[in-house]
Amino acid sequence: MAENTDVEHLDDSPNIQSKNPSEEIIPTPDLGNINPNQETENMEVHHHPKVEKKNFKEYLLEFIMIFLAVTMGFIAENIREHFTEVKIAHQNLEAFRNDLLHHQSYYKETIADFNKVMPTYDSLVAIFHEKKENLELPVVSRLMLQGTLNYVVTINTPTYAQLISSGSLRFIENKELKASMASYQEQINSYINYNDRIINLINGQSIEMGKIADYHDFWNKEKMGSFQIYSPDMEPFLLTKEQRNSIIMYFKIYSVQFQAGLGQVNNLIKSNEALVKLLDKELEK
Repeated sequence: MAENTDVEHLDDSPNIQSKNPSEEIIPTPDLGNINPNQETENMEVHHHPKVEKKNFKEYLLEFIMIFLAVTMGFIAENIREHFTEVKIAHQNLEAFRNDLLHHQSYYKETIADFNKVMPTYDSLVAIFHEKKENLELPVVSRLMLQGTLNYVVTINTPTYAQLISSGSLRFIENKELKASMASYQEQINSYINYNDRIINLINGQSIEMGKIADYHDFWNKEKMGSFQIYSPDMEPFLLTKEQRNSIIMYFKIYSVQFQAGLGQVNNLIKSNEALVKLLDKELEK
């Protein structure tokens, strides 16, 4: 009987593993293959942000603000350019004034040269008119050497040309000043054109003068080495009445050139001085 009891006791022992499911070993899933970025991307793809709709007034206000910003920038740039151009015009006026002062020095030198050379032509005209050219041949040769030179007018006005080409004149509100500047430039052009016509007339007569006078010793480099006026060797004149009249006219043209030039230069000096006064008033503003 004892043996049966022991067997029954063993059969009735509880099965610990089968009756406690919490202690069962459950395999965990492999998390190493899960990509967190992929999960985030999936979330972003399915995200739908809420779009706020603007009414007409808001669009209109934005348009006005942009328009005002562009317009104000454009106006500011124009104002800046205006002040820059006004400053340049003022600088050009100062440079033009300096040109005028330079012209004054040139005019004074020109008048001195004219007063010095004009008696040369008066003397030549008188000698040939009185038929004394061969009696005073050394004097005649010396005077002809002094007198047969072209006087070229060189009055440069680069600043006035710059004022015109740059458009700076439109920033000068003084109408009297602008009119005076234009008138002064016209006087200069007139004087230069007149002098050029006289030179062309004289040069046109030079071939005939070569047939009348002996110029073989004129402009001799050896005699001119000391920079002193010399008397060239010259053959006596054998003049017909027509030739005499031609040579008198030739030197008379020179005389007229310098007499007319003297009057034109004096007028330029007056215009120049008046223009400088107007410029001084304008530059003081």
